[in-house]
Amino acid sequence: MSYIVFSISGNKTLANEVAKSLHGELGRIYKKTFADGEIMVKSASDVKGKDVVIVQSTSKNVNEELFSLLLLLDSVNRSGAKSVKLFMPYFAYSRQERVSWTNEPVSCEVVAKLVDTAEFNDLTCFDLHHPVIESFFKHKVSNKPTTSLFAKYYEAYFKANNIKKEDVVIVSPDHGSNTRAEMLSKALNGVKIVILDKVRPQANRAEHLEINGEEIKNKVCILIDDIIDTGGTICSATKLILAKGAQKVLVSATHAVLSKGCVRRLKKAKVSDLVVTNTIEKNLDSFIKVLDILPLVLEEIQ
Repeated sequence: MSYIVFSISGNKTLANEVAKSLHGELGRIYKKTFADGEIMVKSASDVKGKDVVIVQSTSKNVNEELFSLLLLLDSVNRSGAKSVKLFMPYFAYSRQERVSWTNEPVSCEVVAKLVDTAEFNDLTCFDLHHPVIESFFKHKVSNKPTTSLFAKYYEAYFKANNIKKEDVVIVSPDHGSNTRAEMLSKALNGVKIVILDKVRPQANRAEHLEINGEEIKNKVCILIDDIIDTGGTICSATKLILAKGAQKVLVSATHAVLSKGCVRRLKKAKVSDLVVTNTIEKNLDSFIKVLDILPLVLEEIQ
């Protein structure tokens, strides 16, 4: 196959590595903003008869990124691409997948319908916030877990720090993360799981209820979630877990949104280790470990 790989802005480094791994070409993009604010996005590379791969998360300037992606998809299809594989490692609006307050839209479904208007063969996302999101699309959608990456990381961490698995507990910060916790537990050969109940009084604020301290006392706790944004959920959970006698708290999350001040708050909450993936590419504090999703992307292509 003759591959050509594009990324508009969200995952340029990852797209470059995908192109190298496939012995393909890194596609060039022409983008222009007109005086009235309208934009033009098109392929500046010849895609006729080629298999196109587009890797584009929507995490910063999200609305412009979404529309730019739609224009690029139209461009490559009109230009004769043989096939189009779309990767959206981080899918925007995924936390707005249901109605939580009166008169709210289901924004995630609206975005899914917009993406569905484009022509592509299949779509791959990583650790979507909720399984229901897949049902919002008419296209084939693969919701790929990153569990294998985190399991490998923690196996090495345990070995390097002389930690026995019987001294480890995986903590789900709320019931929405149960599946992720269960998958990691299975990958680590049955490490125990504890679930925290959470009430959220308003957006971007989280409070946690009490838990039985005997379940986590003197344990190394792994807090797992799909997204770290403001850090409110993780900081609240970390403080509770440490107050109940845990040895230390390790945090893992697929998508590093990391809004301003988040890393400082995590350090202040005494998170001992933070590991994320590169679904969102950004310059990160040296405190944060980053796992590469490249092998998982290649699995979906090859």
